[in-house]
Amino acid sequence: MSVVWELDGRLLEVLHGLEVEYERVEAGAYVVHLRGEHRRTTLVWLIAGEQAVTIEAFVMHVVPDGCPDPAALHRQLLFRNRVLRDVHFGIDEVGDVFLTGSLPHAAVTDEGVDRLFGEIWQVMEEEQGKLLTLAYADRLQADEGLAAKVLADGAGRRPAGTPAGSPQRDVRR
Repeated sequence: MSVVWELDGRLLEVLHGLEVEYERVEAGAYVVHLRGEHRRTTLVWLIAGEQAVTIEAFVMHVVPDGCPDPAALHRQLLFRNRVLRDVHFGIDEVGDVFLTGSLPHAAVTDEGVDRLFGEIWQVMEEEQGKLLTLAYADRLQADEGLAAKVLADGAGRRPAGTPAGSPQRDVRR
C-alpha cells in the first residue's frame, strides 16, 4: 500500500503542475478531464498500482444492433494501434471502445504524464469522427436517441479494478 500512497502524492503534484482539471476519487485514483476541439471532454482515469499506473479513457459507445459493420470499426482500431506509443485501443465486455495503457512508476513525471495526455488528446481529436463514421455512418444524424447514447462522454464509467466507492459504469442502454 505504501507504493500507492507514494504514487498518489506524485500524481497529485504532477496533475497540479500540469494545471489540468481533475478529481481525486481516492488515494491513487484520479479522473482527469481533457478538453478538446472535436470532442468536448475526454475522461482519463489514472489508477496507481504496485507495478504501474493504469490508464483508461473512454472513447465511444458501440450500441448493440446500432453498428452495422463492427468488423470495419475493429480493423481501424487495430490499424491505429500500430502507431500508438503509451495507449492502445481496446473494447470492453459490451463492445464499447476505450484507450488503455500503463505508465511505469519512473515515468510519473510532468513530462511523462504530459506526453501521455498529449497522445490521448491527439488520438481523440484525429480518430473520433472516423470511428463514429465507421460504426454508424450517417445514422447518428437521423436517430437522435442513438446519437445521445453514442456521443455520451463516458461520465460515471470506471475501469475494472477501480476502488469500489468510485463511480460505476453507465452504459446508457
